[in-house]
Amino acid sequence: MRISSRAEWQQQSRLLDERARLGRLYADLRTAATSRRDYEPHDVTDDEAAIQADAIESRLAAVDEALERIESGGYGTCTACGSHIADERLEALPAAALCRRCAG
Repeated sequence: MRISSRAEWQQQSRLLDERARLGRLYADLRTAATSRRDYEPHDVTDDEAAIQADAIESRLAAVDEALERIESGGYGTCTACGSHIADERLEALPAAALCRRCAG
């Protein structure tokens, strides 16, 4: 494991906490999306839960990618242009892969 600064260690800790929280939420939503299908007619809430679960799955992937960037030494560097991602942006969005300019 390569963590070069206290800030990276703190961000890694936040990302791991976020990953655990999202993982629980994802499991709950997937269960909600599939639990009633065998017993009740199709319900709009099933689709909503599935859509929300898909969005959380994307957020989980972003968190995993950020954790990989910490490990490889690329955390805090924009994956599009290679410039530094502002500390304020990383504080607000620990999984940010793009600088503000590239994020548009």
